[in-house]
Amino acid sequence: MRLDTGTLDRTPGEGARVVALALCAIAEEATRRVGKKGDEEALHDLRVALRRLRSALRAWGPALAGVVRDEDRRRLGRLSRATGPARDAEVLLRWLEGLRDGVPAAWRGALEWLASRVEAARQDGYAAVEQEVAPRFAELAPALARQLAAGGEPAPAPGGAGSFGAALAGLARAQARTLKEALAAVTVPADVAEAHRARIEAKRLRYLVEPLRGNARADAGPAVKSLKALQDLLGAMHDAHRAEAEVGAALVVAAAERALARRGEAEEAAELRPGLLGVQGLARERAAALFRELEERWRGPGLAGALDQVFEVVAALEWRDAEEAEPERRLLLGALPPEAEGRDGEREESEQGWLADGRESYGVVRGPGDGERWFRSTVQGRGARRFEVVEEISRGEFEAYWPLTEGRRLRKRRHRPAGEAGWCFDEFPERKVVLAVSVEGGGAVPPPWLEPHLVRDVTGERGYADEALARRTVKGRG
Repeated sequence: MRLDTGTLDRTPGEGARVVALALCAIAEEATRRVGKKGDEEALHDLRVALRRLRSALRAWGPALAGVVRDEDRRRLGRLSRATGPARDAEVLLRWLEGLRDGVPAAWRGALEWLASRVEAARQDGYAAVEQEVAPRFAELAPALARQLAAGGEPAPAPGGAGSFGAALAGLARAQARTLKEALAAVTVPADVAEAHRARIEAKRLRYLVEPLRGNARADAGPAVKSLKALQDLLGAMHDAHRAEAEVGAALVVAAAERALARRGEAEEAAELRPGLLGVQGLARERAAALFRELEERWRGPGLAGALDQVFEVVAALEWRDAEEAEPERRLLLGALPPEAEGRDGEREESEQGWLADGRESYGVVRGPGDGERWFRSTVQGRGARRFEVVEEISRGEFEAYWPLTEGRRLRKRRHRPAGEAGWCFDEFPERKVVLAVSVEGGGAVPPPWLEPHLVRDVTGERGYADEALARRTVKGRG
C-alpha cells in the first residue's frame, strides 16, 4: 500500500479511513487465497495483513472514534492473535531443521522427536487459520469495510486544524520515542518481555510510515529499511527465546512420558533429555549472540541514525502545519499600473480550477520561454494560518482532474516588475479585476507609484481570494 500526497492533505479521519480500508481489502484478498492449491504464501500474507490492519485501527483509534465498532475491533484482535501459534511453530521448525547436521549423533533422536512435536503444532496452527480465522474474517471484513467507507462525523484535529499528514507525523514522532524507551529497557539477553515489547514497538513504527515509501513529499523508504533491519533482529531474538521456552516445555513432556513408560521404554525415553538440553543450550546461545549484535548495531549511533530517518519523514509531513507566515496582502486596483508592466519584468499566464471543496485545485502555467508547467495546489490551515502549497504534477494528472473543476476556473495574467521583488500584479481579464499581491507577507510596503491606482485593501476578504473569484459568474469590477 502506498499513500499519495492527496491523502496526506485530507482530514485525519478521512486519511485514517483510507489507510484502514486499503488494509482491509488486502486482508480480504489474502483470505480468498487461503486453501488454494499451490498458494503457499496465502496464510502468511493473511497473518501479516491482519496484524497491519489491527495496528492501523489501534494507531488511529481517536481519528476513527465512532466509525469502527468496539466489538469488531475485539474480533479482529482475537483473529490476529490466533495466527501466532502457526507462525511460531513454522519458525521454530525451520531452526530445528537447520541444526540437523551440526548436532552430535546422540542428540539427533531428541531433535527428531522435538521436530515431530513442532510439526504437529504447525499443522494444527495452520488448520486453525484456514478453518477458523479465514472464514471468520471473511464474515467480518464486509462489515468493517462498510463502517470505514461510511465514516461518520470527522474527528476534529488537535487545535481545530491540521491534516492527516500532520497527524501521521505526530503519531510517528511519539512512536519513535516509545521505541527508544522500549529498546533502552533491553539490558541483558534474558530480558525476554522487554525485547518482545521493543520488537512490537519497532513494528508499529514501521507500519505507520511504510505506506510513505516513494512518496513525493515524504519518502519513508530509508527509514523503513532501517526499521525492518531492527525489527528482524529483535524478531530473531524473540524466536530464540521462544525456542528456549518450547524446549523447556518439551523437557517436561519427555519426563512425563518417561514416568509413564514401562522399564524398557523408560530407558529409551531417558535418552531424549541430553539432546533436549543441548538444543535448549543452543537456543540460549543464539539469543545471547543476537543480543550482542543488538548492542553493537543499535545502541547509540545505530538507533539514532534510524530515528533521524524517521524524523526526516516527520519534518517533511508537518512543515506545512508548522508554518505560520503572515497572511498574503492583497490590494484592489482600478487598473494595471504602467510600472507593473516594466520593460524588463516577467509575465506568465495561468489557468486554475478548483474541486468542489475549494481547498484543492489544479492548473497550468505558461511562462516565457519555459513552456507549460502543471501544478496541484492545496490550502492548509484556517484563519491566520491559512496558506497555499503548490506542487508540480504531470500533464496526465492535470488532465484527469481538470474536468472536475468545471464552473470553478480562473484565468490569470501575473506580472512581476523589475525592481519590485516584494510585489506582483494579477490581472483577471474575464472578471475585470486587478490585484496587487505581496509576496513577502502582510508587512510588505507597497511601492509609492501604486497610490493613484489603489481602490482599497482587500486583504482577508473572502470574495477576493482566487478560489472565490473563480466562482464569480458576473463580470465587473470589484
